[in-house]
Amino acid sequence: MMSSGDALSDIRAAVHSADRHFQIIDGGKDKKGGGGPPEAPQVEEDCPVVTIGHLDGAFYFLDRVGQLRVLKAAQMTRRADLVALFGGNISWLKAKFPKTTKVKEKGQDGEETSRDVVVDFKINHAAEYLQRECFRAGLYGDHIQIRRPGVWPDPKGMPIVHCGDRVLVGAKLERPGTRIGNQIWAAAAPEPRPAAPCDAAEARALQQSIRDLWNFRIPGSDVIVMGMLACAYYGAAIPWRPAGFLTGGAGCGKSSLLEVLKSAIPLKFATNDASKAGIEQTVDGRAIPMLVDEASDRVDQRAARALLDLVLSATGGEGTKGARGGSDGIARKISVAGSIIMASIRPPDMEAQHLGRFTIVEMVAAHKGADHTAEHRDLAAWAKDIGPAMWGRAIAAWERYREARIILRAAIGKAGCQPREMDQMGSLLAGWWTLTHDHVPAESEADDAVQGVIGYIRSADQVMTQSGTQQMIDFLLSQKVQMNRSTDRQPLNVLISRMLEPDRQRMQEEPEFQDVGYSRDNVAAVLASYGIRVVRADEPKGRSGKPALRASDGDGLWIWPRNAMLAALFKDTTFAGQKYIYEFARMESYRPAPKNKDGTEKAVAIGKMKHKGCFWVRCCELGLSDDGE
Repeated sequence: MMSSGDALSDIRAAVHSADRHFQIIDGGKDKKGGGGPPEAPQVEEDCPVVTIGHLDGAFYFLDRVGQLRVLKAAQMTRRADLVALFGGNISWLKAKFPKTTKVKEKGQDGEETSRDVVVDFKINHAAEYLQRECFRAGLYGDHIQIRRPGVWPDPKGMPIVHCGDRVLVGAKLERPGTRIGNQIWAAAAPEPRPAAPCDAAEARALQQSIRDLWNFRIPGSDVIVMGMLACAYYGAAIPWRPAGFLTGGAGCGKSSLLEVLKSAIPLKFATNDASKAGIEQTVDGRAIPMLVDEASDRVDQRAARALLDLVLSATGGEGTKGARGGSDGIARKISVAGSIIMASIRPPDMEAQHLGRFTIVEMVAAHKGADHTAEHRDLAAWAKDIGPAMWGRAIAAWERYREARIILRAAIGKAGCQPREMDQMGSLLAGWWTLTHDHVPAESEADDAVQGVIGYIRSADQVMTQSGTQQMIDFLLSQKVQMNRSTDRQPLNVLISRMLEPDRQRMQEEPEFQDVGYSRDNVAAVLASYGIRVVRADEPKGRSGKPALRASDGDGLWIWPRNAMLAALFKDTTFAGQKYIYEFARMESYRPAPKNKDGTEKAVAIGKMKHKGCFWVRCCELGLSDDGE
């Protein structure tokens, strides 16, 4: 029989030599004799509210559902505002900043105990925490982009589709509140979203229907219309967003075609009675296409031109960014981005900068006896069904669009197009190609595509004649002015031409001038009253024996820009104020008056007065002389 001492030694040896040693359970037994392993550690839940930053005593957040919220410091100490910020669910606040009270209980043995029960959250502690987090996030400013529904570019340019309650990033739907760089996708009401991409055959079928059911003045217009549709799908994700204008006489079907495009675009803003301010307020913060019917069919053409001005900024870069005063005296920022498609019987008067952004598609009435009303209605219904899948096709083919645009833009340049026209037409053709093809165009295919829309390619000469400077020159030279001692009125170009030709030659070629008494002195005096002096290439010397002052060879004009009668000719035009002077300054032949030996500017004699601040332009650049280029 083993002694008790030997048994104890054996047990001790077995314990120390075991592969796994015993572990002491921390805490042991509780007061009631219970015990056991500890509870698993609790993982702290992230705050459901996103802190964005602070500025001027205001604190910026995304609330529980992802909406942008702004609270002043005083609001953050009010329970109702904090509860609203957390969407009425204060479980996180209670867990993070518990407000407890003592509750007494009696056990089964009748012994009375007390324990802490969480009844609410500590408001001041929660406010302090949120303010600290806002200060940690940094100052809130324009570098923080709060994105509302639409199609936006990520830092690499890839389209991100914000559908209100979901954000499509690549092939994954994220929840609102997602932040990529300085872009934050704020929550909004659910919006349409892209569907699975359709085949190219569907897009080609739509293009064929457009070609068959409408008559266009310029061949290839169906390609341009499809390009407008594709670019509209990309929202603000493309750097150059072409604008389109559907125009034509009554009954040509422009409103029906616009209806087809509206039906094919799931996410858009469409109206037939909109002002620039109305569009800005409705589309503020969204990157969606805007479709406006009867855009300029109104008496007030200034409102129509204001819509065109919106295009200049909304269709490029970050879009329109500005501020509008509110009734409360606080300025509100405005942001509008996206393609614009308009329809009207006639477009408003466009300046050169508008023509570089707009592509005008002119339509003519259907052939006699043809009525496509039912077909137009059916096509709009079909376009509405296929629109989400067409949108999905455009988004999925983003990389192909970018590559196609580079190739097609180069092909347009070879056709003699100007750089801005290359951006406009390159984007339209790339959009059309992306929808209707499954590959990137080869160089030969790009050349063929450009030839198909050659009627829309404006040459350098066409761009020049439509420039703002040329429009100003055409306007000025066509203005009729009162002749001295006569009731007759003559255009300025006629009077300048009169001064450029010898008296005898003029009277021999146009005998009628003998009857009206257009002497050189009379015409020179009339031009001088408008601050204009004509100097011929062979201008004879003056009475002093000195040659006439000039700034270059050839026929030219001295113009005194501060002349009140000259400025009055441009009143109520786009060149009013100092704008006509800026357009003159853009001319290649523009020269200021030469200087004296002491460095002071020479005064130019115009009529009986001498003026400083005059400038010189060549008559050949005005189209009034053939003495050079």
